[in-house]
Amino acid sequence: MRLLCLATVLVLAGCEVNVNSEGIVSRETKTFAVTGVPELVLDTFDGSIEVHSWDRQDVEIEIERRGLDQSVIDEMTVTAEQRGNRIEVKVSNPRRDRDFDGIQIGVDVSPTARLRVAVPRETQLTATSGDGSITVEDITGKISLHANNGSVRGSRVSGELEVRSGDGSIRLDRAEGKIDLETEDGSITLEAKPSALRARTTDGSIRVEVEADSEMIADWDLQTADGTVVVTLPSDFSGVIDAETRDGSVRTSHPAISTEERQGERRGDHRRTLQATLGSGGKTIRVRTGDGSIRIE
Repeated sequence: MRLLCLATVLVLAGCEVNVNSEGIVSRETKTFAVTGVPELVLDTFDGSIEVHSWDRQDVEIEIERRGLDQSVIDEMTVTAEQRGNRIEVKVSNPRRDRDFDGIQIGVDVSPTARLRVAVPRETQLTATSGDGSITVEDITGKISLHANNGSVRGSRVSGELEVRSGDGSIRLDRAEGKIDLETEDGSITLEAKPSALRARTTDGSIRVEVEADSEMIADWDLQTADGTVVVTLPSDFSGVIDAETRDGSVRTSHPAISTEERQGERRGDHRRTLQATLGSGGKTIRVRTGDGSIRIE
């Protein structure tokens, strides 16, 4: 069975409902016209958020709601507002009380609301998912991504980047600008040209590959309570290394670190600290792990 319905909530809104063995899936698309840089705020209680850029000035958002039956779909409240170039879209948790006694027979489909979004390349973005992953591609601007329970992925993102995950990994490729990353439980992987950098995880490894021509405008801070840290720097990079592990070793193969600073490694010592100046020095890269090794490459 397929039902089609059209509505004019804002500029353009469409709705499509599909019934299948996985419950009911309802899709609606909203399109917003903007005249400048969009300021987009996305919020879903449970579901992934996917954002990518395109060559149009409009913002287009597809909202996919999934539930066991139509009553569950109806209880997911979609709020969409536009004030100038600021757009806010939020999908709220169903109000139905699902607690019951006894045994359930059949398949339970957890309610979710997934957002697929297309935006102009220059966009100010805030995206929050209560339980789901977030993916962002080819966007520049002030970007804030928060996944309470899920991974965060970014590719070709630049500007001022803030990423938080309560339980999930963080990975950014070809990122540039001021970067602030934090997860309570998961690894952090970064390939970037950062000017300012903060990367922290309570439980997981950190791997940072710094691209050529990167220049520090502030000290960098890389820290994990439990995991290894690997930092790969260009051969002509300038900065000061301050690395320490409480339980593990610190090693380096970077060509700019002097023979004297590497003496302990050649003796086979399990060195737990490293202070070294690269190139002309400058700002400090502070690296810490509570339980794990550190490698500066």
